[in-house]
Amino acid sequence: MDLAITLFAARGFRGVSMRDLAQAVGITPPALYNHFPNKEALYRAAVESAFSASAKRLLGTLEGPEPPLQRLQAFVVEMAAELQRQPDFRRLLQRELLDADHQHLEFLGGFVFDQVLQPLMELLRRLRPDDDVFLTALMLIGMIKQHADMAVLEPYIDLGSDARRSPQQIADQVMRLVGPYLRQEQNP
Repeated sequence: MDLAITLFAARGFRGVSMRDLAQAVGITPPALYNHFPNKEALYRAAVESAFSASAKRLLGTLEGPEPPLQRLQAFVVEMAAELQRQPDFRRLLQRELLDADHQHLEFLGGFVFDQVLQPLMELLRRLRPDDDVFLTALMLIGMIKQHADMAVLEPYIDLGSDARRSPQQIADQVMRLVGPYLRQEQNP
């Protein structure tokens, strides 16, 4: 599954054949077809495999008795950590967004994002009940993801110090930016 995500992330769904996937794993294409009826089934299984453990960790941060802002902080830390742990999955998501294949976007929206996005929006609704929580959630996720996407530039920019940031440092900065806004109409 990891090799499939790596190949799909590097070349896109259309740029990878079952032969490529079989060769990467070290088996013959017919042997691969014994496990997956087609490339689409393998793609979906690889995405599910890559995302299911992440989703469980992310959901764990959104649930619990802690105050909403504390849970949101934990979510941001965990999301930053996940993006660092799984650069191929992050690249695959970016590639799919750029390719805009409706079938894959529907799968990613329904399987990947919805299971985390709904609880995140519910948490944001507790903090800002009259806001567009979908837009707020996307903007929050976008800030975290954008840092991961742009981090590859850090070695080429003179920042005067080590520019690597831990997930906690990323979360602290995100919360400094959005915390005051979210506290304005906070409901317990």
